[in-house]
Amino acid sequence: TQHMGKDLYYTVGMLPSEMIPALPFETYPRLRVNAEVNGFAMEATWMPVRGAWYMMVPRRVLNRLNVEVGDTVEVRFAVADQNAVHVPEALRDALEQAEDLKEVWDSWTPGKRRGFAHRVSSAKTPPTIAKRVDEVMTALADA
Repeated sequence: TQHMGKDLYYTVGMLPSEMIPALPFETYPRLRVNAEVNGFAMEATWMPVRGAWYMMVPRRVLNRLNVEVGDTVEVRFAVADQNAVHVPEALRDALEQAEDLKEVWDSWTPGKRRGFAHRVSSAKTPPTIAKRVDEVMTALADA
């Protein structure tokens, strides 16, 4: 577990150092991967810290696998398409209806698009989804 400020902690898995040379970290210092932790599929990113790389493992994954910090787990991963962006249906529909804003969306970097798409996909209720889609559309209009 890593500490990120006053009361914020997160759980990470560290990449074995012998694997570092085999991965394209020079091109992609934050390497997106499709991972499995004890067979549980998740999207993740290997992120650099002082010459090593770590992957954040959400608490929900630890809970689902019934493991605790310090337990040994098996992690498998494949390098993902670094430019892929999963656009939630509600946002995709809104973009299809606003061609001028879709052009702005397409001009943004994959990372920026992923951030906005995640904001929408993390919403749990239809009203919150709609509100967040409107926020994205406003950001596009203001860009």
